[in-house]
Amino acid sequence: MNNFEDRKKRLLTPLFLEAGAALMDCQTFEYNIAFLLFHLARIGTIGLNINKIILILENKDKKTLGRLIKLMKKHLKVSDGIDEVLKDALSSRNYLIHCVLVDNVELFVQKEKRDVLIRKIRKLRGKVQKGISTLDPFITYLSKVLDGIDFKQLSEELKQIFY
Repeated sequence: MNNFEDRKKRLLTPLFLEAGAALMDCQTFEYNIAFLLFHLARIGTIGLNINKIILILENKDKKTLGRLIKLMKKHLKVSDGIDEVLKDALSSRNYLIHCVLVDNVELFVQKEKRDVLIRKIRKLRGKVQKGISTLDPFITYLSKVLDGIDFKQLSEELKQIFY
């Protein structure tokens, strides 16, 4: 690599690290919606076909996040507060996935502007993370009841083997 490429890589790493973390959050949010639908199908929620949900989880049947949320709300009573969190998370997810880097490429050049973009990505990530944390109690409870999974214990075990 030449000096410019080395410098570009070094200077853009914090931005791309934050964007990559945002991508992971977005994928987690989407997977959690599908996983909640899977649990709901397993407990016999009328109108949810477990085999179709499995295809979605295995990425063999494509459904947009918006369609997954609509499907969830069709089969699960969602409070106005949760509905608002899900709308904000969906909107933030869509911007992060489809626009945030390419629409702001002019901010890449100067450190101060990159820092502004990083803060913007963090704010959007926060909305996606709020969507994740809103679903967590439901997923955690159903996973415990249906499969005996203790996410707190599992989390601690994973922390021990992470290196």
